[in-house]
Amino acid sequence: MYRVTTENLAHDASTAGAAYETADLGEMETPELTTLLETFLRLDPIENQEHDPHLVVSRRSLKLLIRTGGGRLLVYEARDQSVPAVEMTIPELLAALERSPGPTASPFTRKEPELPTPSAPHRSIAIAMLAVGLALNGYTLYSVFYIQDVNKKPAVTLITEPAEVASRMRTVVGTFATGNRVGDRVIVVNANGTLRFYENGASAHINDSSDSYRLGRHDGQLCLATPESGLVDVTGNDTLVYYRDVYQRTH
Repeated sequence: MYRVTTENLAHDASTAGAAYETADLGEMETPELTTLLETFLRLDPIENQEHDPHLVVSRRSLKLLIRTGGGRLLVYEARDQSVPAVEMTIPELLAALERSPGPTASPFTRKEPELPTPSAPHRSIAIAMLAVGLALNGYTLYSVFYIQDVNKKPAVTLITEPAEVASRMRTVVGTFATGNRVGDRVIVVNANGTLRFYENGASAHINDSSDSYRLGRHDGQLCLATPESGLVDVTGNDTLVYYRDVYQRTH
């Protein structure tokens, strides 16, 4: 069974529009979901571009956000849409959902390539392959520890003194963007303690999400600490840094 919700999309996925908003379609069997996805693929291109309709399909711990374009399914991790989309067919999507027994299963997971083992290698070939294997193992270990180091959350000390909070808020409130073209990302810092994240689309904002924040510091760096989206570093009155992307103030 799959849990399905829609956004800006009719319940049968035949048309799109802002009037449809968000709808919980409940649980579906494989044939029902297949029919829904087939209809979704035939969606009018103009409606698709104007309203950014999408589906969210969940099974066990896996939650996928699905868009369409050019007769393709574009699949995102619903909990982290900064991960690039994976293009899938309907059977590939269903297979990805079926193989989600635990929290680490994801269609975005990539397996390391396996080296074939020759049945009777020449001595020089065997030595060369051993060297390659050691190099790959070393690189894999480096990658694992590097990623763990990057993803390790630094200790944050929250700013609680009212006068400093008020002073810092005047500095950070505003709109910041990586640029003004399609695909550039935007962070809106509101005075009420909320953040908005979105991406510039061709005719509307896409990947729109929000979170709350509190002012703090880590390693002497002023930051916005959020419960779900990680840390946004404040490197100046007009600059934010989020996942190594630089956002400049626009408003």
